[in-house]
Amino acid sequence: MTSERITDPGAAPTPSAKAVVLADGAVHDDPADRWLVLLRWVAVLGMGASIFLADRLVSGLDVTSMTAVLLAIATSNLVWMALFARVVPLPGAAREGAPQPRRWVEAQLAVDVLSLGAMLWFAGGLTNPFAPFLVLQIALAGVLCTPRATLWIAVLTSVITAGLAFAEALPALSSRLATSATVACLVSLSALLAAFGSIYAQRLSQLRAETARNEKLAVLGRLVGSMSHELNTPLATILLSSRDLRDYESSIDEAERAQLVATIVREAERANDIVGLVRGHVGPDQSTEPVELADFVERFATEELDRLGFEGERRFRLEGPVVAPVMKRALVQVLANLLRNACEASPLGRRRRITVTVRRLDGSAELGVEDRGPGFSPEILGRLGEPFQTTKSDRGGMGLGIYVSAMLAKQMGSRLAVSSAAGGGARVVLSIPLDDTLELGPSGGDSRSADRG
Repeated sequence: MTSERITDPGAAPTPSAKAVVLADGAVHDDPADRWLVLLRWVAVLGMGASIFLADRLVSGLDVTSMTAVLLAIATSNLVWMALFARVVPLPGAAREGAPQPRRWVEAQLAVDVLSLGAMLWFAGGLTNPFAPFLVLQIALAGVLCTPRATLWIAVLTSVITAGLAFAEALPALSSRLATSATVACLVSLSALLAAFGSIYAQRLSQLRAETARNEKLAVLGRLVGSMSHELNTPLATILLSSRDLRDYESSIDEAERAQLVATIVREAERANDIVGLVRGHVGPDQSTEPVELADFVERFATEELDRLGFEGERRFRLEGPVVAPVMKRALVQVLANLLRNACEASPLGRRRRITVTVRRLDGSAELGVEDRGPGFSPEILGRLGEPFQTTKSDRGGMGLGIYVSAMLAKQMGSRLAVSSAAGGGARVVLSIPLDDTLELGPSGGDSRSADRG
């Protein structure tokens, strides 16, 4: 049989907005500034040794000017050290008005380019074997700075290089001395790159470990938020029923008292199920049982939509009887998730409509929930089976509804499929394998063709 029931009580009230605020007061210090200071001291020692040797092996060099530039570089490094001792590390939060560490890195590299250019100007310009060290500044900027800052460092280096073309060339060197200088340049450059690479690789390893910890904390926070969202309804129902028992115990009859107790037990079990669902399993006592889907789905969907306050149009397209083996608690949670998602996605006004379908196919039953909301974008559609993928992040969505539902469907031997419905909206279908040997008993399914509702 096939039945269809349509109701349209009117426009729904404006849903309440939700927001999740995650606070993170931690500010982590980037030690690139200190690495540059350390590398600069190594460079100062190397340049000092080179000036000492050049003064004895090469005639005609302006050693006095070169020494003055070297002292200026050492003095600037002391200034950087004093500055960082006062500013970095930042104690838990950025100090008001304090420059950001990345900006200091950019400033240091710019000063280094100018200092090295000055040193090379008095040491033979581009004919100096150590001129390639200018390129090192661009490489450091590429790793430590933003793309825009790297571009400016590259432009400054190019300008300095062009200026060095006019510097006085080195006196003629012997073949052996020129080869030795070239080898010393390559060895020094390789050593500096290796030292920087080793230090930065260690830092990257620390950052990866820190990122992994932060991701775990973020996942934990989302799980806690999702559990709070899911547990709110059963706990609120338990609270209200308990207060009714306390406040009206003397004025209610035995039947009402038993109903309130049953409500508390049912909602407590639901809360317990939700905790198990978020943990990713169904209780071991939840075995499959035969359920006539058309009647069960219509009754549950009607109660759930009433509970959710959905006042739009409801359509039930039901083919029955369809008897399927299901874990009833798991099916309840799946259906509750799908109906809540449909309610939250449905637009306001007369267009609001949720369609619930149950139909029998070859060897399986399909349970579908369709809304007339915005549907799924192609980008999110392929990731809906992953946790924390949501189209409702601006309304507090946690992205666990579809994920948990798909996980439960798998444990029932079923399959969950999502798609964008024709004409707009989303459609989620739960496919449940059938067992033709199942029977409900004398009071089971309805074999008549009738309209329910």
